[in-house]
Amino acid sequence: MLFLVVLVGGLSGFLSGLLGIGGGVIMVPLLFWLLPRWGLSQDVAVPVALGTSLASAACFTFSGALGHWRRGIIDWRRVPWLITGGVLGAMAGSTLATWLGGVVVKKSFAFLLLFASYRMAFSPFSRKEGASVRERRGLPFFIIGLATGLVGSFFGVGGGIVAVPFMVLVYAFPTLEAVATSSAIIPAIAGAGALAYIFHGWGKAGLPPYSLGYVDLLLWGLLVAGGLLASQLGVWVGHKAGGASLRRAFSVLLLFMAIKLFMG
Repeated sequence: MLFLVVLVGGLSGFLSGLLGIGGGVIMVPLLFWLLPRWGLSQDVAVPVALGTSLASAACFTFSGALGHWRRGIIDWRRVPWLITGGVLGAMAGSTLATWLGGVVVKKSFAFLLLFASYRMAFSPFSRKEGASVRERRGLPFFIIGLATGLVGSFFGVGGGIVAVPFMVLVYAFPTLEAVATSSAIIPAIAGAGALAYIFHGWGKAGLPPYSLGYVDLLLWGLLVAGGLLASQLGVWVGHKAGGASLRRAFSVLLLFMAIKLFMG
């Protein structure tokens, strides 16, 4: 069972480096399945899964960001705006997730993912077009960051699944640059969300033995052990594959996430 956690951490880390996401789309379903089997009630298992996923995503994306930084492809001009909005959104999203069931939000988000999946697969953008569109100033990127943090923390997925499509579809970022920039902002956003889950879970009854609030330190350590090196492999594969392949891969990921949300 513990080996499965390490294996899922490796896959999550690989996707994190490849696509600029936190990897929560893989980790959260595993933790939803695993934690009740370890004796946790549903009310505790859900926030523990989300908080632990975010804490792991912060580590994966930080590792991936180092790989992209060494290749000089991160758009640092947008990063402060994205992080500022993202941290505020993460605090709000994690708070909402501890209060709400989120059924309506999940279904609405699933429709958004279906639309983004279609656009990522079938809407071409040229680098010339992207260069002109991206002259817009910081406020729109603050809003993207806010949405990234809100949705990412609410679902425990880090937020790259929101940030990358927005940057590609709305501001015509080259896909690889969007992935790299997402990797640079998700550590702060996911970290803020994880801290909020620690705060909201502090002193709660029924938590796992090795935990800080709603973050299970044992599972976090196993996930990170599996994912740190794998995230560097993902960065390498992403740069070899190129933008068109990454867009298709991201489109499939969005479709997969939408189907899972529709199915509950």
